[in-house]
Amino acid sequence: MSLWLLVRRHLRTAVGATAALAVVALGTAALVSAVPRATAALHADELAHAVAQASAISSDVVATSTTYPGYGGAHQAYGGTDLGAGDADGSGTVTPPQPDLDGYLTALTALAAAQPSPLADVLGTPDLVVSSDRLEVERVEGNDVASPGVVLRAGPRLRDQVDVVAGRWPRPTPVPVDRTTLLPGPDGVVEVVPDPVEVAASTGVADELDWELGSVHPTGDPLQPALRVVALWEPRDARADVWSHVPRTTGPEIVVDPNIGKIVTAGVLTDPGALGAWTDAPTARIWYPVDASGLTAADAPALLAQLRGLTATTSTVVEGDPAVLEPASGLVDLLAEALGRRQGVDAIVAVLAVGPLGALAAVLVLAARLVVERRRATVVLVRARGAGDAWIRTMLALEGLAVGLPAATAGLLLGLAAVPGPVTAGQVGAAAACGLAPAAGLAAVVPARSARGERADLGTTVPRRRRSRAAVEAGVLLAAAATTWLAIDRGRVTGPDGTGVDPLLVAAPLLVGLSVAFVVLRLVPPAVRLGERALARRRDLVPFLGAARVRRAVAGGPVPAVALVLACGVAFSSITLASTVRAGIEQQAWTAVGADLRLAGPVVDADVTAAIAAVDGVTAVAPVADAGRYPLGTVGSGTPVTAYTTDAAALAAVQSGAPGAPDGVDLLTEVSDGRLPALATGDVATGTPVLTGPGGAAVPVTVVGHVDRLPGLPPSSGALVVDAGLAAELAGIDGGVPRLALIGLADDLGPAGHADAVAGVAAAAPTGVVDDPLDGRAALLASPAASGLATAFVAAVVLSVLLCVATVGLMLVLAAPARRRLLAVLRALGLPRRAERGIVAWEVGPWVVAALVAGAVLGGAVAALVLAVVDLTPLTGGGAAPRLQVAPWWSAAFVVGLLGATAAGVAVAGRRRRGSPAVDLGSAS
Repeated sequence: MSLWLLVRRHLRTAVGATAALAVVALGTAALVSAVPRATAALHADELAHAVAQASAISSDVVATSTTYPGYGGAHQAYGGTDLGAGDADGSGTVTPPQPDLDGYLTALTALAAAQPSPLADVLGTPDLVVSSDRLEVERVEGNDVASPGVVLRAGPRLRDQVDVVAGRWPRPTPVPVDRTTLLPGPDGVVEVVPDPVEVAASTGVADELDWELGSVHPTGDPLQPALRVVALWEPRDARADVWSHVPRTTGPEIVVDPNIGKIVTAGVLTDPGALGAWTDAPTARIWYPVDASGLTAADAPALLAQLRGLTATTSTVVEGDPAVLEPASGLVDLLAEALGRRQGVDAIVAVLAVGPLGALAAVLVLAARLVVERRRATVVLVRARGAGDAWIRTMLALEGLAVGLPAATAGLLLGLAAVPGPVTAGQVGAAAACGLAPAAGLAAVVPARSARGERADLGTTVPRRRRSRAAVEAGVLLAAAATTWLAIDRGRVTGPDGTGVDPLLVAAPLLVGLSVAFVVLRLVPPAVRLGERALARRRDLVPFLGAARVRRAVAGGPVPAVALVLACGVAFSSITLASTVRAGIEQQAWTAVGADLRLAGPVVDADVTAAIAAVDGVTAVAPVADAGRYPLGTVGSGTPVTAYTTDAAALAAVQSGAPGAPDGVDLLTEVSDGRLPALATGDVATGTPVLTGPGGAAVPVTVVGHVDRLPGLPPSSGALVVDAGLAAELAGIDGGVPRLALIGLADDLGPAGHADAVAGVAAAAPTGVVDDPLDGRAALLASPAASGLATAFVAAVVLSVLLCVATVGLMLVLAAPARRRLLAVLRALGLPRRAERGIVAWEVGPWVVAALVAGAVLGGAVAALVLAVVDLTPLTGGGAAPRLQVAPWWSAAFVVGLLGATAAGVAVAGRRRRGSPAVDLGSAS
């Protein structure tokens, strides 16, 4: 019989075993095809999400200068514009020269075009605005503004952003050559009264200040002229990005001070030459709008590097012009955070993928062994007729190619349908390897020369094979220890420079998983031997016989144990990492707010506190005040730290049981030997330093707790939280004006009750801002990185369950021939029918239980390794790495699900087929 004819006949017989091999190849190819594209799509979505969330003010490339651009050397910082030798007609005034702002913008455009791609592609048309300092103006009679002030602004393109609704655009007015003439002379009389500077005000600013077209408003500076309103305007697009760079111009900034009253600051537009003539210390804001909406994930690292280079360089825009470009951009931090999240995602996806791939390889070997078992009779026959091992391996390899290549092609197409996107050569190569794997597996798993298997417990194994196995296990253990030690010793890789998949992080979990599996293979037989001796005293046969069969040989060999341990390890590590990331996000959201709710100002006095406490669902309110900075150290000297005063008892009630609540809050009311208890943050020494109060009185401080950041309070290099009453009594520190309040809510509030409480607090303080940690958590969880990782965790657990079920199924199928022979004898001896399922359960039960125990240990170890090596703070949004969190309920659900699936498989395998003989001694002989 020819080789091809034998292969074709094999493909038509024992189709189930061949189909199992094809399914494994198809699933593996689909996995290696879809996962890289899904990860790339996740990176693109995360980058687009980060860019979309950023405002123009935070993403544009911005530079500020104290020199007026466009004048060349004619304008000096803090020196003003050179007005020349004076006037020719002897009037004492000149028309102010105009800066060449258009030429400066042209040079900025050329500078952007000279940048490399992709930086040059994202930089938009440059613009600039020059502003003066705040000028006090006289209050209009009858207006409620206590302190009106304006900022003069000028720019080359501001006129294109507005519609003049009344009047005309400002023009330059004559400027005195000698500005000292604006000051009163010896007789108290001002010799020269300059013409007012023409300005254009928005209708919103004019309405607030009660300005009218043509009105003149003196300033509070004798060296500054009055302002004449010559135009009223409205923005063509109030939401245009330009107004984020020119704040307080479309509408005024209003601040209500309890001591002064309403303070208004507004921007008004004027002629560039007039602004240059009257302003000695202008502030020029120069910016490139950045449009990163078309940025691809692959270009993000290059753009970050180019942005860092641009922002670290001082560029001369126009030769001879002292207004140089020293840019900065919030896009640098944004891209760094996005690439940091990419690093975390890549690391976790690599860890989640390597375990299933190892388990899939083991399942592939099992499926190949099943096919070979179905071909055992043919192999023995052709070997008896003179066929050598090479011919037999070629026959099996051709069958593997006939099955694997079409299955891998279908898997590649299936992965492409599930996750559309460009197909790379690497993905095609990985799918091709999956297609060749069945051939390699079948060629490697050649059956022994005998038609019956050998018992592993009789010591008939070739010594060389035993030594080879021991050498392999020792090598894997050493490699696992080395890679793990190297990864931990190198430390956590942080920042965007650590993007990419770390080979150590990929290799270490797989090697550790294999090591744990080898340990299980070594420990289970001796443990079962002990059980076998104990069970030998029992009257029932099934437990003793089942234990004896486990010790003699694993159903399917050692490979199923490896597959089960790896799959269970992936499931437990996925559950642990998912719980850790989610807990880190929740803790960061709470740390930012510091309580169930936080109210930010403007003033949280006793009345506001009482109104908040009266809201349904509110259990405690802790107002917090910044009492100033005081020296902390030794008597008479020390480092200034910020003292926050609060009601310590209320603060303890608010933060009781909260995630990440600092330790020691409940000790802030306990005074010992006249020492002031305090909760410290930043560079504050522990122990009992001395705090010097406002009157010079020194009081020792007992630091009852130290945290990196005080939850809910502004970041500080050094701060203390103290009880307001004790601070006043012991250190003479006035409590100050509370502008923050941390609010605790009842634990039994549902979503509706929580929303009502938030609305009640907002109504009690209508001018304040209410922060809810649930909103922060939802925002972090809604990011593509967090949602994509959640999907990856679920997919990994589902895939692990499927691999475990497939492994158990293959174990039961491979053990079926020996089981049928054994049951034939036992039935003849009177074994009850219900006891047959017990025999089946013993074939897989001990290994499943051992895999669950070992998988739990492996999952925790892999999760701890990820936390030790990978910086997950960009994913959680916090400044500190999250702590390892175990999810007992989800882990228990996985255990119950796997045990249930195993029980179902045992029930199916232990069911006696209809028509099967009660006694089949022939098959048992």
